[in-house]
Amino acid sequence: MVMAATALQMQADTKVVEKSAKKPPEWLGGAPDGYLIVTVEAPTLSEAQRRATAEITERIIHSVASNVTVEQSNVATETITNGSVSESSDTYHRSSSIRTANLPFIKGISLSKAADIYWVKLRDKKTKVEHYQYSVQYPYTRLEQQMLQADFEELDRQKVAELESLEAQVGEITAFEQIAAGIARLDALAEYFFDKPRAARVKGLRTQYNDLYKSLGVAGQIVQPGVIECVLTVQSRPVSCGMAPVATSNCANNLQVSPEQGKFKVYYETADCLDDGDNYVDVTFRIKGKSVSRHFVIKAGADGADGGKFAVVPCDRVVLVAGTIDVSAATVGDVDITMTLDNRGDTDFGVKALHMSVPGLATPIDVENIDAIYTSRGIIKLRCKVMGTLRVISAGQASTVTGTVDVVNPLTERVERIRFALPFTVNWK
Repeated sequence: MVMAATALQMQADTKVVEKSAKKPPEWLGGAPDGYLIVTVEAPTLSEAQRRATAEITERIIHSVASNVTVEQSNVATETITNGSVSESSDTYHRSSSIRTANLPFIKGISLSKAADIYWVKLRDKKTKVEHYQYSVQYPYTRLEQQMLQADFEELDRQKVAELESLEAQVGEITAFEQIAAGIARLDALAEYFFDKPRAARVKGLRTQYNDLYKSLGVAGQIVQPGVIECVLTVQSRPVSCGMAPVATSNCANNLQVSPEQGKFKVYYETADCLDDGDNYVDVTFRIKGKSVSRHFVIKAGADGADGGKFAVVPCDRVVLVAGTIDVSAATVGDVDITMTLDNRGDTDFGVKALHMSVPGLATPIDVENIDAIYTSRGIIKLRCKVMGTLRVISAGQASTVTGTVDVVNPLTERVERIRFALPFTVNWK
């Protein structure tokens, strides 16, 4: 009775100026199986057509995607039915989060597919304002709904899986390029997720990816003279980067940057650097218009690295003490050697071998595989032993031993041979 009274009131207040058919169709006001019945009102016919298409689209989306949220500003009085699907909605005043252009299953909706259309042009008797009442019978069967539901659920599963993958990846970035790729994929997902909860989830995750740019840094060290090894970092974790940094210096020259196994090596020479100067190499990545860099302090000279200065000098007297002396056979055996080395640098060093010619002995002394490491600075005593016997001959007038000592330079990791000529003493004269 209330709906009938309302219809009578509308007829009393308005006058039909024009209509698309002499009589209203039978489906108008009914609920025929396999169809959507949509009625909208608009000030113009073209606007009525647009609103009708939007209304049909929204009804199909509601029947397929159950997680769509639609906010309504008032309550509708008409009923729209598709088989057993029935719901009420407001025709005009609606704020919806639906983004129809990004749902592939509704892109084919058009009034050209309508089974029937009926409209009337009404004029308000008091205000003389005219508007259109536009009704559409749109074919939409239960089978169509089920097919669209299956297609949408599969698409939705793919999108959710992609979102979850990006969520898992944000804390485990291994390559710098993953940040931009992740943001691009999230922008595409933002166009798809029309429901508020997942749209907010995508927006928050995009912020996390964008914040990764703020955590970029450069880590590295001087690994040997003239070589810096460095890497780009995200949240203090090293990551690979397809973009090489730029190396600059206030004194070093011949700077070259080479990518090597996910890292970068910067090669430089320090011939023009001052011993007491503030020498440095800056390694800089240019990312999104900003600089991400690290400042490396370098040393001048051949050692040229931040590891220190290397300088080992043989000095003082070489002492040789034989464990056995056979005067009749003119031999000595098990000779202990004590040699003094002055570590004038500020690094540790190792000794590999000692070779020297001693006046009074028939053959040179060769001690291999000493493999001693010294960590002290200043005077150091190198002690080694020659096993077996050595033949003694006339010493003549010579008063010095000559030879070489092989030491390991930790700055270059190379064996360097140092020559010497030093006074000596023996216990068999």
